[in-house]
Amino acid sequence: MVAPELKTIKIRGCWGLRQLPVVGAHSGDMKKPIVEIEKDIWDALEWDEQVAPGHFEAPLHSRYYKKKLPRVSVLR
Repeated sequence: MVAPELKTIKIRGCWGLRQLPVVGAHSGDMKKPIVEIEKDIWDALEWDEQVAPGHFEAPLHSRYYKKKLPRVSVLR
């Protein structure tokens, strides 16, 4: 798929997603689309030679994303 005017891809709650489609040729004059996606989904994506993380801008993760805290008791 060639989409030279595509600016942003927003993906929420799609836990079964494994790959992102190629959205255009990777050339110097074409801007890379921004991906808004949960960090867990981005980390689980599988990349081909045609589609690499370099074809997209750095992902924007949800501002509500928090690292998992260790499950320990603060009471002694």
